[in-house]
Amino acid sequence: MAHAYLQVIANYFAKPGNGDALIEPLTELAAATRAEPKNLYYEFFRSPLNPDHFVILEQYSDADGLAEHRDTEHFQRLGFGTIIPLLDRREVSSHMVPGDTA
Repeated sequence: MAHAYLQVIANYFAKPGNGDALIEPLTELAAATRAEPKNLYYEFFRSPLNPDHFVILEQYSDADGLAEHRDTEHFQRLGFGTIIPLLDRREVSSHMVPGDTA
């Protein structure tokens, strides 16, 4: 039986006109996050209709993965230090996804 994992869906809304400024720090954050022991997946997507809106999809091997991610040096520096100050708002939800029962 496969192990359940934590799925995180984040919507980042940049302050008007700041979407371009998010690309580099999000790219660096994605690469660093993928190297975390509990990270299974990390990708971000930019809306073609609103260049200031990004969706980030993350998966962690257990429920503690997101909390541990937020404590990392790279999230403290890039997330709290660079990305979040450029945002109007962010909406983050997380959900446990059951593993295969077959």
